[in-house]
Amino acid sequence: MPFELALAVDWALGTNSKHEWFVFESRAHRLEKSLSDLNGTDPYVHDGNAHGVLRELTNALTRKIHPPSLDELKAIYRDLSKEARKIKQSRGGSLFEARPFQDLAVLARQLAEDRISSLRP
Repeated sequence: MPFELALAVDWALGTNSKHEWFVFESRAHRLEKSLSDLNGTDPYVHDGNAHGVLRELTNALTRKIHPPSLDELKAIYRDLSKEARKIKQSRGGSLFEARPFQDLAVLARQLAEDRISSLRP
């Protein structure tokens, strides 16, 4: 998604200096071929699987106020995956349609609030 990445980088460099952006890639060194303008940016290489994405999210979010643990993210992922299957079975179609996507986004936020210990009062 080079276009979306460009928007995020532009926003961080221009309008909002507090905005952070991260690059996630499934294979090491592929970024240098596909987006050479980002040479010098270290992508978070996730090996193309869910565990790798969650692992790299914990690496990317180390500077945040409420850094989630890998176990917390795995629990959220498991619960969200179960609900996604239920939504897809009951509605049919794609999870990326407006309503199912919104339902999953709301559920993901609720799960994060419930599962990430540093978010609890």
